Amino acid sequence: MSERDPLVVHCHLRWDGVWQRPQQIMSRMARNRRIVFVEEPIFLAPGEAPRLEVREAGGITVLQPHTPPQEEHLPSVSAANREIIRGLVGPYLQEHGYTGGVRWHYAPMATYLADLSDSPTVVYDCMDELSAFRGAPPELVQREQELMAEADVMFTGGLSMWLNKKQHHNNCHRFDSGVDVEHFQQATLPETEVPEDARNLAHPIIGYYGVIDERMDYDAIRALSEAFPNGTILMVGPVTKVDFSELPHAPNIVYTGQRGYNDLPKYLKAFDVALVPFADNEATKFLSPTKTLEYFAGLKPVVSSPVKDVVENYADIVRLARTPADYVAAVQAALSEDNTERARMGLEKAREKTWDAIVAEMERLMEAAAARE
Repeated sequence: MSERDPLVVHCHLRWDGVWQRPQQIMSRMARNRRIVFVEEPIFLAPGEAPRLEVREAGGITVLQPHTPPQEEHLPSVSAANREIIRGLVGPYLQEHGYTGGVRWHYAPMATYLADLSDSPTVVYDCMDELSAFRGAPPELVQREQELMAEADVMFTGGLSMWLNKKQHHNNCHRFDSGVDVEHFQQATLPETEVPEDARNLAHPIIGYYGVIDERMDYDAIRALSEAFPNGTILMVGPVTKVDFSELPHAPNIVYTGQRGYNDLPKYLKAFDVALVPFADNEATKFLSPTKTLEYFAGLKPVVSSPVKDVVENYADIVRLARTPADYVAAVQAALSEDNTERARMGLEKAREKTWDAIVAEMERLMEAAAARE
C-alpha cells in the first residue's frame, strides 16, 4: 500500500466536536495520505433541499450531508435519508479519487455507505461500546457484528474493550489512549494564560474537561460542591444526550460549554485537582479515558473513578474514588499531600504513550492487512 492511498473515515463524532481519538489519529495519518472524514447527517428544516457541505480542516476533507428531518434519532438514519446521503457522498468520492484505498470505521451504523468507496481494505477502530450509550438503536449490535466480520484489522481502546472484542475478531489489536505531551505541558508554562472565564474563580478549582453526559457521576460532583463551598467545580465541555437540568447545579459549579482543543491546556492550568468522574454503569464498562494522560502531562494530581483501564494502568498514580465520600477524601488528599512523585510517574507514563507512536503502529498493521488482500 503506497503512502498516497486514500482513507475514507466514517465517524459518529463531528470533526469539530470534542477533540478525541479519531481527530488525534486522523490528523497524524493525514501527514502522508489523503483523508476524507464522513460525518453523520445534519437534519434540515422542512422544505430545505438536501446538500453536501465540504470543508478542509487541518489536512482533512470533512463531508457533512444535510438531509430532511426524520423520525429516527441518530445514529439511525432512515431508509429515505440513506439513499439521499448515498447520492450526495458517492459522487464526491468518485470524482475526487477516494476509492480503492482503505475504509476506516468508528461508526458501525454507517456501513450502508460501504460500497461507495469500493475499498479492498477495511479497518474498524472501536473506541467505545456504543451499544451501551443512551439512545443506541437496537440494530447497532448487528451492524457491529457485520462490520467486524468484514474488517481486515480491528483496533480497540484499553484492556477491557480488547478482551471483549478479540473474541470476535482474529486480527484485533489493543491501542490505549495516547497523548500529545508537548501540547498539554503548556499547562505548566508561566506564559500560558488561563482563559478569562476561569481566571477569577475561587480556589481550589476541582476541574474536568470532556463530554458531559450520562456517564458522569452526578452524586460525586454534588458531594464535591458541598465539601468545598469556597472552591469551584469547573466542568469544561459540551452537554450531550442529557438535559442541562439533569446535571448538578450549585453556585460553585461552573459549566463553560464546549471549548477548543487548543484551549484545554489553558483550562488545565487553572485546575488544582483534575477529575475523571465517571459513574459505574454500562456506558463506562469499557471506557479508556483519554484525558488521564493529558492531566499527567500537565502535572496535575488526578482523582478518578475505578474505571478498569485506569486501575490497570495508573492505580499507583491517580487517587481512586468509588463513592461520593471517597471523592471528597481523595480531593482533600490531593490538595494537602505532596504530589511530586505521582507527578513524576504520571509524566513518565504520558511520554510512553504518544499518539505519534500509536499511529505509526496502526499504519504498520493497516499496511500488513492490505498486503494480504
